[in-house]
Amino acid sequence: MSRFGRTLIIVSFATFFVSLSLAADKQRDWQTGKVLDSERSRYFAGTVGNANSLQTAVYRAFETFLIEGDTHAYLAQERLKWRWSKPANLTVNGPVKYAVEKRKLFVVDDDGIVPDMSQNSPTPKARTC
Repeated sequence: MSRFGRTLIIVSFATFFVSLSLAADKQRDWQTGKVLDSERSRYFAGTVGNANSLQTAVYRAFETFLIEGDTHAYLAQERLKWRWSKPANLTVNGPVKYAVEKRKLFVVDDDGIVPDMSQNSPTPKARTC
């Protein structure tokens, strides 16, 4: 085997192992909280069609969850991309495992699935005397 062939094999193996290490799951700071509320809403996004044909209204659907943690309450939105999409399976007044990274909120629902949610700014919990 030529020197070029050996170099090519070594580079391809190195690239493969680097991609494996980057694809590994991130370690997240998981916390336990409580789901306080859940609501589905639809927003008008516009219409599709041209001027000569019938126009169809387009809506965006979101499921909004209010999650109470130890120090903050989080308002998270999950965008439902299709009409047949189902929101995260979370029980209101039930426990939930969540992790916060920048503007993303990762939640483990009752089925063990981690849906992708965006969060609004966290609100500090009110103190009770």
